[in-house]
Amino acid sequence: MTTAAFAPDSLLGERRARSLASARARTGRVRVLRAVLLAAMALVAANALMQALMSGASGPAEPAFTPAGDAERITNPRFTGRDRGGTSFVVTAEAAVRRLGGVNPLTDLERPALDYAWIEGLREASQALAESGVFDETAQVLTLRTDVRFATPAGYRFAAPSARISLRDGVVSGDEGVSGEAPWGAVRADAFEVQDGADRVILTGDVRTRIYPGGRTPDDQEIRP
Repeated sequence: MTTAAFAPDSLLGERRARSLASARARTGRVRVLRAVLLAAMALVAANALMQALMSGASGPAEPAFTPAGDAERITNPRFTGRDRGGTSFVVTAEAAVRRLGGVNPLTDLERPALDYAWIEGLREASQALAESGVFDETAQVLTLRTDVRFATPAGYRFAAPSARISLRDGVVSGDEGVSGEAPWGAVRADAFEVQDGADRVILTGDVRTRIYPGGRTPDDQEIRP
């Protein structure tokens, strides 16, 4: 008859060793997963911070100008509205293309014109304000580009590379330089803003003025860029 000898202490030690090894393995996996999760969270936070910094640095972007395709061209478009004071306006152009998509409906304009109480076009005998423009119908903002020229009933005449007309607020502004003529002489500046129905004209940045005794002479009527 064969007798088997058991060693309880030895078996218990082996079980404890296996349990300890399994626990250590689980702890290692948890540490790895935790490290991966923390790294992913750090990447997401860094990306969000970068996007916020880039958005803040760039500031509000003006509408980009896109060429008008023949298939989408609208001839003689017409947009109407009123400013905060109830004064009506009409935006027209020789042609237009309404952009698809986006939050606000934007329309690219060719030779935009404006029928408004205190802004008049200067290009020859027409009411064209510029060679091209973009109209934000929701915000009622007309952004003008290339050879911008306009006048006010008070006798001010301006020429600028670009301008932004907030029809809702009745404000015209530009920050790419301006030259113009007033009833009393001529002005040049780096930026300008026309407010209160052209009763208030603000010029900033390297402002230069020329005052003509007795007002402008006939030779000074031609506006120069």
